[in-house]
Amino acid sequence: MIQIRNLSKTYHIKTGDVKALDGVSLDIAAGDIYGVIGYSGAGKSTLVRCLNLLEIPDAGSVTVDGKELCRTENGKLVRLPDRELNRVRRGIGMIFQHFNLLDRSTVFDNVAYPLKYTGLSKEEIRDRVSEMLALVDLSDKADAYPSQLSGGQKQRVAIARALAGRPKVLLSDEATSALDPDATDSILELLARLNRQLGLTIVLITHEMSVIKAICNKVAVLEDGKVVEEGNAYDVFANPQAPITRKFISSASALGKLETLVKKGQVTADGGRLIILTFSKDSVGDALISAISRDYGLAVNIALANIDMLHDGALGRLACVVKGEPEKVNAALQYLRDNKVGVEEVAYA
Repeated sequence: MIQIRNLSKTYHIKTGDVKALDGVSLDIAAGDIYGVIGYSGAGKSTLVRCLNLLEIPDAGSVTVDGKELCRTENGKLVRLPDRELNRVRRGIGMIFQHFNLLDRSTVFDNVAYPLKYTGLSKEEIRDRVSEMLALVDLSDKADAYPSQLSGGQKQRVAIARALAGRPKVLLSDEATSALDPDATDSILELLARLNRQLGLTIVLITHEMSVIKAICNKVAVLEDGKVVEEGNAYDVFANPQAPITRKFISSASALGKLETLVKKGQVTADGGRLIILTFSKDSVGDALISAISRDYGLAVNIALANIDMLHDGALGRLACVVKGEPEKVNAALQYLRDNKVGVEEVAYA
């Protein structure tokens, strides 16, 4: 559905050049909920705005639904003419962190706004808006104004407006960042339902790992304008490779506090070995802790535990203090590895 090749973008400002994107390449399949995560300044928003050419890249190519929006040719960027680009943009909806609603227009008029110049009749626009409001569970708010809505309801209006043209792609730029946790969960559930119901491809920009965990099946991690890790969201969570990915995952997990607790003396190896065990969907249901205690004569004390529910299943992590004869501990840890459990010894304990 979306192909990005060697995308680069540099901003030239008074204090110097800022390279927002540095050779980014990604493939996003039809029907994906594709998360792009990174800290502030990583290039996330620049990337998503380049997907519909709201931001013009310096080099590279972007193809959406088989249509090449831009490409580099003989060292110069060539892009679609404005009229053709506008037609392609109708197939790409976009929602933002701050909703961007028209305060003096009703909910109905906000959703109808992008349909005014599409050639639809008033009756067709009325029917389309009613359909979109029903889709986001706001049929009873058609005559309300944005000031009368909660943050979550405002974002639902923005989603309805973005879907009014029946796009195949929805771009979400930090769309849940301004919402409270309950509203965030509600919007993420809505996006997941729209993905299933409409076959919508969603590109979701965020700095929150919890958002990726909730609904994304694929993820790319950006740092300094580069993709440092990408792939199936479950696999990235289960076996992160890049330091920044491990930092993101740690920040969203109870085990992120482990090093602090060790330094404070609240968690100690106490003559044993402090081990982090990662139980994937292939091993999470097995009684492996009981097995190694019984079969290898070990004492296993759980210091911290965390279970994540991701798109593809459960992922559990335990921080354990393992005590016993060194040879038996080593054999037990190998037994866990053989049963597809990730084993990491904590060096700072």
